[in-house]
Amino acid sequence: MVNKRIKYGGNTLAFVAIIFGILVLINFLSTRRFIRADLTEDKRYTISTATKNVIDTLDDIVTITAYFSTNPAEVAQIRRDVRDVLDEYNAFSKRLQIDFVNPADFDDGQKQELRFKGIPEVQINVVKKDKAEIANVYMGISIGYSGKEEILPVVRSTANLEYELTSTILKVTTKEAKTVGFLSGHGEFDIDHQNHQQFRQLLDKSAQGQYNLTAVSLQDGKAIDNSVSTLVIAGAQQPLTERDKYEIDQFVMRGGRAIFLVDPIQLQPGTLQAAPLSTGLNDLLEHYGVKLGNNLLLDARFHDTARFQQGFMTVIQPYPYFVKIVKPNFSTEHSITNQLEALTLPWTSSLEMITKEGITATPLAKTSEAGRSIQGYYNLMPNAPIPPNAASQVYTVAVALEGKFKSFYAGKEIPPVPTQDVAESGLETPPTTEDSETPVPVADTAGRITKTESEQTQIVVVGTAQFLTQLRPDGVNFFLNTVDWLTLGDALIGIRSHTITDRPLREVSEIEKNFIKYLCIVGVPLIVIVFGLLRYFLKRRAKRFVETYGSV
Repeated sequence: MVNKRIKYGGNTLAFVAIIFGILVLINFLSTRRFIRADLTEDKRYTISTATKNVIDTLDDIVTITAYFSTNPAEVAQIRRDVRDVLDEYNAFSKRLQIDFVNPADFDDGQKQELRFKGIPEVQINVVKKDKAEIANVYMGISIGYSGKEEILPVVRSTANLEYELTSTILKVTTKEAKTVGFLSGHGEFDIDHQNHQQFRQLLDKSAQGQYNLTAVSLQDGKAIDNSVSTLVIAGAQQPLTERDKYEIDQFVMRGGRAIFLVDPIQLQPGTLQAAPLSTGLNDLLEHYGVKLGNNLLLDARFHDTARFQQGFMTVIQPYPYFVKIVKPNFSTEHSITNQLEALTLPWTSSLEMITKEGITATPLAKTSEAGRSIQGYYNLMPNAPIPPNAASQVYTVAVALEGKFKSFYAGKEIPPVPTQDVAESGLETPPTTEDSETPVPVADTAGRITKTESEQTQIVVVGTAQFLTQLRPDGVNFFLNTVDWLTLGDALIGIRSHTITDRPLREVSEIEKNFIKYLCIVGVPLIVIVFGLLRYFLKRRAKRFVETYGSV
């Protein structure tokens, strides 16, 4: 008996020792490698591949210091969430130094130093024992690298924290910011106009200093500055001259990236009546690989709402001319759109892709199969009848082009700079085209040479610019994704898209609605009744069985 006890006791001790050893080994390995399952569709609780690439390529130590109060409980929860995010950053890079500091232990001098740094003491409302109180807390993060420091002054949630952290790390580690230019002089979307300051603030905040914004004028006939990496042509309201288009063409030939947001209509002031708008860009874009539809689209199935003034009342109602692109109709392969779920494009036209040698064209966004095209003079009132001859089909509304482009002005004389009188009248002297079949460089009087083929570059064309003025989150994010892809590559797109969520309910037919309705009203109670009856008869049968065979 004693031997058996010793044997069983020894086996138990060995088993416990083995389990303990396995746990120690697992903990040891987990400090170097860890496995985590994120079951969300877009992996929103896992840092993106873009972030991993950024922090994996750091060439020196980046210091991240989180200044968070430990009380009250509301701030403590945010502090824990931030620590979880930073722990994941730390797991993928050996060049991050992460510290958490509680400023409650600071003296007045240290707190003042924090304020000078840009991390303020903020007030939050706290409910304690059924009383509302005000607490002074710190919720800021400092990111430092090689003597440079950037601040996230107040972090109230982790919803967009990954994008803010990674873009700030890029900002402090990037030696020179890229420049994004907005074309001006033709009634375009003016980034410096006071009416667009809110959009500029959103752009500046989301860019986190990754690029500088500037206006670009072509009225003097000079080439676009070499510092401009990406050129935005957004909503031109007057035709561009041949010289303007030449400068844009040569900018692309130098490897510059371009975004063409082309409005198809021009609204009459104070009305919803519109006429077709000619920007003069049709031939240039068609040469690159995108043909403008010169039409206006509506979507009878997927469209957004719009506000309308009716007397003294503001009415919100569905508006088919605000075409809404939903997830199945985005390109799932392109980084601009592969994580977008919705995008509203007000008053957009269709685009047709034209095959060009050496150019890859990707349709970024399309309407549903209920898309319709109309042309002519437009009555855009919400209750205006839709022309009966408008056929329903899928239309492309945004296209990305990549490759080596041929110059639209190869083999042509360089267009002259229009005089002031000609420019104001909208007329110009047409350029002279040589009959030579082989494109040759042509010099103007200033000695400029026309570059006839570009380096590898990208162009994005969208059938409207109106989404920039609407300030809808989906439109802002689509534009920022586009700018990021053209200017910085894919570094930040996947991160920002984590915060984009739109889960519209699937439209169902009346038959499906009635089926669901009566299933809930009649079907569920009927199932309960049938289950109860079935159970009753089974019990009764079992009882009879016991009475019959139990008495034998």
